[in-house]
Amino acid sequence: MSLIEAAFRRANQICNRQLTKIEENDLIISILYWGFMPTHFDNSMHRHSFFEACYVLEGSGLYTENGMEYPLSKGTSFLSLPGTWHQIRSGTGLTLAYVAFEVDEDRTGSVYTEAFRQLLEQAQTVIIGADAHPVGHFWEALISIFQDSKPAMPSLLKCSSTSLLLSILDLHGPGPAVSFHQPSDAVHDENILFRQAKLFIKDNLSKELTLMTVANHLHISSRHLTRLFQQHTNQTFVHYVQERRVRFASHLLLEGEHSIKDIADQCGFQSVHYFTRIFTKKIGVSPAKFRRSQFTEGRSGKHIFK
Repeated sequence: MSLIEAAFRRANQICNRQLTKIEENDLIISILYWGFMPTHFDNSMHRHSFFEACYVLEGSGLYTENGMEYPLSKGTSFLSLPGTWHQIRSGTGLTLAYVAFEVDEDRTGSVYTEAFRQLLEQAQTVIIGADAHPVGHFWEALISIFQDSKPAMPSLLKCSSTSLLLSILDLHGPGPAVSFHQPSDAVHDENILFRQAKLFIKDNLSKELTLMTVANHLHISSRHLTRLFQQHTNQTFVHYVQERRVRFASHLLLEGEHSIKDIADQCGFQSVHYFTRIFTKKIGVSPAKFRRSQFTEGRSGKHIFK
């Protein structure tokens, strides 16, 4: 048995046992069967009550649908719609992968339901060169999972099959029927920068964190970074960093037996005196008193921060 035959045998066995349903948020798809065939020749003219999506991995042939003939070659994706008479023919044999599915409209959200209805009414059923699109990449990725004899991760199979089904909808559908509101590029970029700034501060609290240090890390100006913090937190960069340090310190005070000096060092305070002053200013009590009172009263200290 060749390597491709062995991989296809594993794919047929595992997919048809484990990948029988797609459940992604408000999208529910029942998968009726998967097929991975190293050599597919002819079949009779027939029709289904469900969608059947096929992808040509190797070989050439013809696909007939409602009296129309379409050439098949490597990288062709073709979709047989419910109720459509169709046939596959090949004199030399096709290496095919295919999946049959139907949408559970009673449990699927209106956006996806409408998208698949548009697919049924306006689908482009045969697309040559699909190997340059996500459909081809996802078919190849799914098959590659079975080229290794070790057990496949269920979550990897689930994600791969979900992505494949959605890419079929995207490629063969009439247009971007499933769309989501996207913020403007400028707003999106600003949000990413602010998120990166917060993560850098969180991961480097023990170090000196100046406005210039963080700005240089993000490759932006100090003025730009100042504006980001004012816009997103309505506070200055310095106050934000102090608040993060104090929040982390309060966690360490309650977590174990760290000394006040160790906590000051871990949270990036220059000295115990400075730590005590800032902590007392923010919380209202000294670090030592905070630790004693929280343990005595059995509280976590989370109520202090909003």
